[in-house]
Amino acid sequence: MIKKFLFISLLASIYSCSSAKRVEKRCKDNPFEELDSLLSANQKLNYTIHKPKDWKKGKTSNGDWYFLEYKYIDSLNYYSRKVDVYIGLDKLRKKCVTQSFSIDDYLHYFVNYKSKWFPKDKFKYLLLKGKHKVYGDMYIVKYSEKINSEISYTRSFFLFFKENEGYVIQYAANPKYYNNYLPVVEKMVNSFKILN
Repeated sequence: MIKKFLFISLLASIYSCSSAKRVEKRCKDNPFEELDSLLSANQKLNYTIHKPKDWKKGKTSNGDWYFLEYKYIDSLNYYSRKVDVYIGLDKLRKKCVTQSFSIDDYLHYFVNYKSKWFPKDKFKYLLLKGKHKVYGDMYIVKYSEKINSEISYTRSFFLFFKENEGYVIQYAANPKYYNNYLPVVEKMVNSFKILN
C-alpha cells in the first residue's frame, strides 16, 4: 500500500514538472490567445484608421470590418462587396506576458494559424516585408483562395506588433478588383495607429 502511494506520488510529481515545462514550451511555440468568435468579436480594439468616405464600417467575428458595397442583390437590402478590410487583434496569453516576443514571433504564429485552414501543404503565400511610418517593420502575407470552387479572393494581411499585441489588417477582394483598390487600402494601412 505504501509502495503504491509512493509510486503514485512520484508519478504525480514527474507529471507536474513535465507540465510546467510544456507550458513554457507552449509559450515559445504559440504565445497568443486563440479566442472563439464571440470573444474575438467583443475584444476592445484600440486604434484609429482613415476610412474612405464611401466605405461603411461594421463588426465581424474577427473584429472591425470596413467595406465598399457593390451590386444590389435582393429585396432584403443585401449588397455584394467589392472590397473588405478587417482589423483584428491577437494578444499574448497571460502565462506568456513575462517573456519577450517580436514581430517575427507574431508572423510565425500567424502563418501556422492560417495554414490550419488549408489542406496539408496547400497554404502557398507570398511574404513581403514593409515599413510603416509609425511602427517600422511590418510583414505582409498575401495569398489567393477559392471558396466552393466558384468564388475567388486575393487576401493580404498586414501584420503589426507593439507591446505584446499583434494587430492584423486584412485586405480581401475579388482578384479583378484587387489592384484597383490596393492604393486605397495602402493609405488606410499607413494611417493605422494603435492608441495607448
